[in-house]
Amino acid sequence: MAGGQDHEVQYEAEKERVSKSKVRETVKKVGNSRKKVEANLEK
Repeated sequence: MAGGQDHEVQYEAEKERVSKSKVRETVKKVGNSRKKVEANLEK
């Protein structure tokens, strides 16, 4: 997952029902792995 790609961030934000800034923050924290980002957002 490319954290810099707005459409990717938007997709994850809507999917996980969080803000885009939360998605970007999570990508910075855990890296670009979609699996890791989603797992972290689900906590």
